Amino acid sequence: MPLPDAKALLPAAQEAVDRAVEYVLSHPATGVRDKGVREIVTDTDEAVERIVRDHLLRETPGIGFLGEETGAAGDRDTYWVLDPVDGTTNFCHGLPLSAVSLGLVHGDLPVLGVVALPFLGSRYWAAHGCGAFRDDVRLHVSDTADLSRALVALSDYGGGPDAPVRDLLSAALDRELSHRTQGLRRLGATAVDLVFVAEGALDASITLGNRAWDTAAGAVIAREAGALVVDSDGSPHTTRSRCAVAVTPGLRDAVLSLLDITRQTPYRPARD
Repeated sequence: MPLPDAKALLPAAQEAVDRAVEYVLSHPATGVRDKGVREIVTDTDEAVERIVRDHLLRETPGIGFLGEETGAAGDRDTYWVLDPVDGTTNFCHGLPLSAVSLGLVHGDLPVLGVVALPFLGSRYWAAHGCGAFRDDVRLHVSDTADLSRALVALSDYGGGPDAPVRDLLSAALDRELSHRTQGLRRLGATAVDLVFVAEGALDASITLGNRAWDTAAGAVIAREAGALVVDSDGSPHTTRSRCAVAVTPGLRDAVLSLLDITRQTPYRPARD
């Protein structure tokens, strides 16, 4: 299908997220079980995904859907992508840094994002070319240009077949960032990292790996707030990227130089 009018689809996305937030706030984590190394899923994740999927397939029937828990349905070129509870471990422990993250992807490019932080009462949203907002406040990234003054988020240690490589890269980046920045944070939810970059609370976030449900919505929001959202080699971020790096423009070169360590690993584009 042709490029959708992302702004016109915001009401449907916002209503879907409204329903998700209502459910998350009224249903504590139950049915907690492992689904991989350092990854868990709950009954709440699955219920929220059903609620959002059914709403969007009803309201926007020509658009496909990709969910973390239930997979893909419908159009594979233009589709909604959902992480029903990004930061499930935080959610299960009562740590309020978790999010409902809903994006819209066309081709390989995220073009709309809504990220709600239910336990903080905040909502972030953006559509391609329309700016980024927290509730009704226009967002803009920080103007930090000195890495030593920067607060940077880094993704958690990994799971899956690439876990040994990811863990080595994470440890190396942990050492460098802890030494060279004002502070390093591991918040445990990629969508939270990205929207915090958008509002200037973080100066950069580095996510090793690029699962669309984790990154699509936050990538749009960060990009529309003025962040450079790129892969580990500095190429523009898409759903095919190996990593998701969001950085205020003044720190681009400093952050990307640290990511030279991803060369010849699965976390670098193959062309490099």
